[in-house]
Amino acid sequence: MKTVFIGEPISVERQDDLPGRPPLAFTWRGERHPVARVEATWHDAGFGPLRYPKRWWQRRHRTYFQVTTAGGRMYELYLERPQRGWFLYRQLLPED
Repeated sequence: MKTVFIGEPISVERQDDLPGRPPLAFTWRGERHPVARVEATWHDAGFGPLRYPKRWWQRRHRTYFQVTTAGGRMYELYLERPQRGWFLYRQLLPED
């Protein structure tokens, strides 16, 4: 599968009573994208590309969601914690 990097902040609607609080829809560049399915969820608590000694407080804390929108497009988005917000990471495209 091909990917297109996006890396932009987005706003996300979630339902509080669902396990893991998955996204119901996201708004990117003024357009709302309802989520039809959450394909996968995973957590990243790694350090990323640090070039100096790694300390425990430098770990990133992200929860990723791979979703399919109602329009049939696949995206990966993540919640950056603490309090950094939601980001649209990339779009997944089918191979030609």
